[in-house]
Amino acid sequence: MTTGVAVRRADWNEDRDVLRRVRERVFIEEQNVPRELEWDAADAGAIHLLAEDHRGEAIGTARLLSSGQIGRMAVLAERRGFGIGRALLDAAIDIAREEGRYSVFLHAQTHALEFYRKAGFEPRGETFEEAGIPHVEMELTLGIPFDPQPDAPKEVIKAECERLPYEHPALADCDDAVRMLEGKPDIAAAVLDLCEHARREVLIFAQDLDPDLFDSSALSEALSLFARRNEQANVRILVNDITRMVRDGHRLLELSRRLPSSITIRVVHPDMRDRSENFVLADRTGLVVQPQYDTERGFANRHDAPLTRQFGDVFTRLHDRSLTDPNLRKLTL
Repeated sequence: MTTGVAVRRADWNEDRDVLRRVRERVFIEEQNVPRELEWDAADAGAIHLLAEDHRGEAIGTARLLSSGQIGRMAVLAERRGFGIGRALLDAAIDIAREEGRYSVFLHAQTHALEFYRKAGFEPRGETFEEAGIPHVEMELTLGIPFDPQPDAPKEVIKAECERLPYEHPALADCDDAVRMLEGKPDIAAAVLDLCEHARREVLIFAQDLDPDLFDSSALSEALSLFARRNEQANVRILVNDITRMVRDGHRLLELSRRLPSSITIRVVHPDMRDRSENFVLADRTGLVVQPQYDTERGFANRHDAPLTRQFGDVFTRLHDRSLTDPNLRKLTL
């Protein structure tokens, strides 16, 4: 980046005018974005970044939304090509990491795809128009550490719970701990426990609903009871590949056919089938995550709303473009 340029976290109330001046020149004057689309209510709650030159003149902006979306990346035309955009992007990513986010995403103008690829972002889905400009959604996975940080507060992570088998009696006192999972029985037990404690919503994203994790009578009964005891209960399942479950049968498939108003299974759009994890979310507060579906390790926490919200954002983006499949419907003779 050019010497003398600094990127700082801005305050919307104090820096609104300078942020708006940069964005107005880039988006409204240069790219002809309508004013009513450029200025939105999200600015008030966003984290804003401001790039300034050695004289303190504003030359670039970016913002990070609570959903994990990076946007409003703008650098004045005469200051492009000097690494300022990358510095803004890196600063936004650093903040997301500090907040413990699992991933960040953005809507990249198609001419800038290579810029974001160099920063590690990968395309998700097809090209779409936003403000009359072609865009592609891109995502950067920041990763989730398996081992607790040494300075993590005890009320969040209890070290004595880290390596106990999931159903160990000592875990009764560790309800708010991150529980490390080793082996499919451990992961399956954590999924069942989370679903048994759910009250309003269960979201499942899985590669193919691995029978060892999801095709048990106990889990089927737990979700059936969950769906029947509360008419507002909602179980949504997203699957990358339904081949095995349709061919071999699956308890959750049968359950969705019996309770279609409460339990749905949809297929991830072909352009978005590059995720490698399995995860289950409950009530926007608890989760079980298997970061790599082909390894038998994971973690669970019944009380981690921030991380659950981040995975919920991923689920929503996938669900918004997901597909129905006639093979999932109940066959009638």
